[in-house]
Amino acid sequence: MRIRAAAALLLVVASVQLRSQQRLPMPFNQGVAHVGGGWIFSGTSTLARADNRLKVVTEHADPIPAEWEAKGYNHVGDVNVADGVLYAPFEQPDYNAGRQATARFDPTTLRFVDAVELPQHENSFVAVDGTTMMAYSMDHFDGDNLLRYRLPAWTPLPPLRMSTTLHHTQGGAVARGAVWISTSDEGNHVYRVDITSGRVDRVAGLGAAGEGEGMDATAVATGQLHVVRNITGTPDVLLEHLDSAHQGNGWVKWLVPVVAVPLFVGIGVWTVRSRRRRRST
Repeated sequence: MRIRAAAALLLVVASVQLRSQQRLPMPFNQGVAHVGGGWIFSGTSTLARADNRLKVVTEHADPIPAEWEAKGYNHVGDVNVADGVLYAPFEQPDYNAGRQATARFDPTTLRFVDAVELPQHENSFVAVDGTTMMAYSMDHFDGDNLLRYRLPAWTPLPPLRMSTTLHHTQGGAVARGAVWISTSDEGNHVYRVDITSGRVDRVAGLGAAGEGEGMDATAVATGQLHVVRNITGTPDVLLEHLDSAHQGNGWVKWLVPVVAVPLFVGIGVWTVRSRRRRRST
């Protein structure tokens, strides 16, 4: 019982919770990426750069070039910025075709650079590790594998097998040794996938209302995770900022070293002494 209590305490400290919300213009309803001084948002057929107060600085109302539209691409997914490049998934609606595309843009001007066609059935997000230059995505909205590509050639690598199947995946970002994934499942949950082992942990839920979309995982003053959520049946699009449960409650961050660790040590000592007593009797 004591062990369970300590484990529950550690879980609470590791989880994240909603800290604040900002309302977005309705077209910016697909994805988000943090850049210096603000954000880049994506909509089904738009890209926009905004400052920290969400004032639009640059907008690209038709980011999919005509040559890619001619191939059937009509949807922009969750975007990501890494190593000075904006990555944006292009999706075409025939999911049985086994081909989707990901494009590169200039993150300042939103100018299209190029795009590559990839052997994927679906393409809701691309998450790029700026340190290893490895890109992550998923072949289907539901699945237990993360696709991996070595940039800049987009060379396919063996997928990362996850410890559980995720459903209705919508967004992703790489940070702090993990791929963070937002979903539109029954609780609009957010998950952490260990980048080495593939272990999946559910870290947050935005509630059943609306539909979770793309996300970013840059640690800034407003939080560590940032998720776009569309509120179904309304024109509302929210940028929701999440952070550790102890944010704003400084005393909580001392719970692990001050309470949990001594508790585990105490349990160990108590167990050893109990066994010795049994042996002596």
